[in-house]
Amino acid sequence: MEIKTTPIYYGFRIYVTSVMLYFFLVIPFIGFIVYQNIPTFIRNNPQPRLEQTMAIRDSITAAMDSTRIFSEDEIDSLVNMTIRMSGNFPDSIPLPEQDIDIGTPPPDNHGRVGIALKDGDTPPPPEEDPFKIFQEKGPFARYFALLFLLLIVSDVLGYIYNRPFKHYFKLKRRRREIPERLHGRCKKGLFQTPIINSLIVTMPNIVVLIYSLIFLVTKESFDKELERSMFIQLHYLTIVATALEFLFVYYWQKHRVHMRYIDKIFSPEELRKQVSRKKGGKIRNRLMVASGITTFLPLLIVMVYLFLSLTAVKDLKQENFTREHREILIGQWSEIANKDQETVEAKEYEKLFYVNAIDSIVMLVGIGNGILISFIYLLLFVRWTNQDITRPVKELLANIRNTRGGEKEQFTIVRTDDEIGELAEGYNEMTQKIHNYVASISSMNRDLETKVEERTREVVEQKEEIETQKEEIEAQLDLTTLQRDTISNQKELILDSIRYAERIQAAILPPAQVLKEHLSDHFILFKPRDIVSGDYYWSREKDNKLLVAVADCTGHGVPGGFLSMLGISSMNEIVNRSKVLNPGKILEQLREVVITSLHQTGTRDEAQDGIEIALCVIDLKHKSMEYAGANRPLYLVRDGIVIHIRPDRMPIGIYEQEPLAFTSHSLKLEKGDSIYLFSDGYVDQLGGPLRKTFRVLNFRKLLLEIQDRPMEKQKAILIEKLAAWQGEVEQIDDVLVMGLRI
Repeated sequence: MEIKTTPIYYGFRIYVTSVMLYFFLVIPFIGFIVYQNIPTFIRNNPQPRLEQTMAIRDSITAAMDSTRIFSEDEIDSLVNMTIRMSGNFPDSIPLPEQDIDIGTPPPDNHGRVGIALKDGDTPPPPEEDPFKIFQEKGPFARYFALLFLLLIVSDVLGYIYNRPFKHYFKLKRRRREIPERLHGRCKKGLFQTPIINSLIVTMPNIVVLIYSLIFLVTKESFDKELERSMFIQLHYLTIVATALEFLFVYYWQKHRVHMRYIDKIFSPEELRKQVSRKKGGKIRNRLMVASGITTFLPLLIVMVYLFLSLTAVKDLKQENFTREHREILIGQWSEIANKDQETVEAKEYEKLFYVNAIDSIVMLVGIGNGILISFIYLLLFVRWTNQDITRPVKELLANIRNTRGGEKEQFTIVRTDDEIGELAEGYNEMTQKIHNYVASISSMNRDLETKVEERTREVVEQKEEIETQKEEIEAQLDLTTLQRDTISNQKELILDSIRYAERIQAAILPPAQVLKEHLSDHFILFKPRDIVSGDYYWSREKDNKLLVAVADCTGHGVPGGFLSMLGISSMNEIVNRSKVLNPGKILEQLREVVITSLHQTGTRDEAQDGIEIALCVIDLKHKSMEYAGANRPLYLVRDGIVIHIRPDRMPIGIYEQEPLAFTSHSLKLEKGDSIYLFSDGYVDQLGGPLRKTFRVLNFRKLLLEIQDRPMEKQKAILIEKLAAWQGEVEQIDDVLVMGLRI
């Protein structure tokens, strides 16, 4: 399936976007670190200049304006208090007239508390400029100067490397002749562009990491321990941001290569098979990376800001805490702990940590900015992963429909090197072989007809040659026998391809271990009508809740199997991103994905493909369950009674009525309850003396009869009853029954 328009080759925008996201992630962390150490800078400089003092005041004012907590006068007082506590008295800002005596606490690990001075105390001797690290020859200035210089070099290298590809696609869009040398170079290097572009973009970061590592191991590079501490924090932050930038560029470029560029460089004959050098990719690995980033990136940002904001109580170096100190430190708990003592020893609280007011405001602003940037990362990673899976599946489903409609020479572009790519390659081989066999048989039949006509004319003209014609007919019979054997062999080859699809479907179905870990007594009766099944079961554990589902897709065999793969992958994606595990909401999202993926519009001549499903969210700890169903009910057997929970009468997919919200039923579970989810294959099976369906009523009676048995024994009885009812009648539908006991 070729796209008519030729896309633009992305080079510059990937570089700029990745660098922008890198700095949006790094700069707030750097600002947070510098902001925390402002009091230490002031304390180390006994006579700060007016410009430095005013800059500190302006930065605090800008931060406080966004929160609306302190007034401008309160901010002036806060700056003056910080300078007074650190022993610095600028002439241009008035200080309170009263003496401030806060004891003699040494500076903590964040440098937020200075050495208090009373009137008459002698200020400490002058030291070197504490802002030296930000001056022209300081380590931070050299660090960022080298980084920006290398960014320019990286852009130049990226332009040189990507220029042939950009030129190729420009000629392609203008429909001009492409030189053979340029075409061969682009074809040879297309699959290396993700890793090479990722290395070029992150090359400046890698170099400055090595540069900063050299600085850290060289003790002479820093005049003070504060510089080393800030540089170490910047070093670790750059490592995390560089890894994210590398993954961002790699997956963006890889997505473009497989979904946009591959069919513009390689020919249709080449795209019938995998053209990438790398083989044996796994969808699981891609989903694990996307899930890992979506899970750990926001958590990492929050944990880093929280860790940097913590201050140990023991760093205050206080001998005793008054009642007022305890109220500030532990809040209302001060009314319970040591409430009768005016002062307590500080060692009782030295294992505690706290976050002061300034750090908490800056921390919240930093976390908000970090979450915003991480949301951009998560949105793009999920979008690329979803398209890399759903688009090849949709192309394959469209080609299967076209083949079913009688169109010949259908093939699917093998875009990826994972299981979907292998499935597309197998489909192409199967259709090509079928086409060749049909053409060969048609040609042989035409030859046979010609020979029969010739022999008939000879019989009419010369009766003497009857014996000769008889021999020719026998020869044709032998040829027909040979054709029959050939067709039988080809049938086996086709069945081999379908059995391979069965292995892929079995790998995608959830392992039984998920249910074994939460339920000691359960069974799954799964009996496909064909080799590949349109029914599927699904289970998942999230937030200490067990999610189970039984679904029945439209169709049987390979078409139903493809639709079941779409349903399983979509449910995994929906549950991964859902914060509230509501079964009705999950089914509504699944319906949107199916309609979008199958391009359903509701027209009359459109195939009404869809999914019938029963979904349960079980909280085993609180003995509760929520259920929602699309045309598939739930049976709850309790105290010899079958409780029938009816589903919504609408499928997962397009249908003639306006779609409504799915209903979620909440149930309180009791020990010994039995839950049954099933497709319509068991109750619709023909059999018996009159070749009628088994019927729902008989199925309920059978469940009540076997309630006292263990679940595995119930499964054996269900299989035995179905076989006895079916007799010699062939199986008409896939059969799937799941039983769970609380």
